[in-house]
Amino acid sequence: MANIMIVLDGLEDTTYPMLAGKTPYDFGKGEAFRELEAHSATGRLKTTPEDFEPDTQTCVLTMLGVAPEQIPSGRSCIEALAIGMPVEKDDMVLRCNFVKITPDGRVEDPTCAAPKEVANALLAEVSALPGVNVTQVGSYKSLQRIAGGKEYLAGMVTYPPHNYAGCPLEELLPSGNELADKLADFSRAMLKKYAPYTVYNWAHSVSQGLPAFAELHGGKTGGMVSATHAPMGGAIAMGMACPELPTATGDTDTDLAAKVKATLALLAERDFVMLHVGGPDEATHRQDAKEKAEFVAKMDKELMAPLLAAVPKGTRIMVTCDHMALCTTGGHLSDPVAFWLYEKGGDLSGDLGVREGTEAVEVLFGRV
Repeated sequence: MANIMIVLDGLEDTTYPMLAGKTPYDFGKGEAFRELEAHSATGRLKTTPEDFEPDTQTCVLTMLGVAPEQIPSGRSCIEALAIGMPVEKDDMVLRCNFVKITPDGRVEDPTCAAPKEVANALLAEVSALPGVNVTQVGSYKSLQRIAGGKEYLAGMVTYPPHNYAGCPLEELLPSGNELADKLADFSRAMLKKYAPYTVYNWAHSVSQGLPAFAELHGGKTGGMVSATHAPMGGAIAMGMACPELPTATGDTDTDLAAKVKATLALLAERDFVMLHVGGPDEATHRQDAKEKAEFVAKMDKELMAPLLAAVPKGTRIMVTCDHMALCTTGGHLSDPVAFWLYEKGGDLSGDLGVREGTEAVEVLFGRV
């Protein structure tokens, strides 16, 4: 039996006046989502383990069955796997985002695509630091590798910028040890030189292994369809197939048809496929509820409708999200998230209750 878990990153949200008092999902959904809802059992998943931040890496790995104690402390080394960045065992990898700061020192835009000349200048400044390698992986994000930085992992504190829009930059800069202080000083220096833009480090991590998907799920094989680096890197680390998608992105401009095609191809050779779509979360970070709703409508027509039509009878599909994400703040919440469990040709119904996130795959398989 074929099994697909569709993870619509940051989909669950609150209601908005400009969407007629509806959530972006309820405002944007069309015939395909309604068809799935009408023939599905429902429930909620606890995707964020206690004492973890509700971020995509943590939540997706949890939904793939990885126990909290096996989840890496930061997402950056996992993202480095996705782009083939070489990381030695003693290195540290961090996210290096462009952020825009207000004149009074607050984070105005935590996912800022800085003007090209500014972005290039900032990356050149980072690259010139001794022992540092930096690679841009998106319009506003880069990965920064620091040779020998592993010794500074303990005690370092960083914060995901998208959860702190409007907060003073000084309260969010890395802290806790000598390396953190240097990173904070560098951000201050770059802001002074390139105001209102600077670079912002977070998600510090070191290389760490993950259990194989087959090991966690009784020998079942898995695949990942995503253009977002955290799910991609996690899948690679877990021995899952992860095809390249040249025309797909982790944003609302992604090629959904390419994702459907890749999902169907993997489904022919794997027991399980996670189809991850990052667009809803990116619209959330831009605090644009209208864009989020419009992308839901696009997913209904270009993702859900063709996928439901193409999969063979008996295919089980779980539709959910990794974490809640509010356009009011641009940040994530750790509340349990809704899921729908559907079987083509069947008529599932009922409330499956609140389940542990690590049970998600087994719920989809029908084994718990």
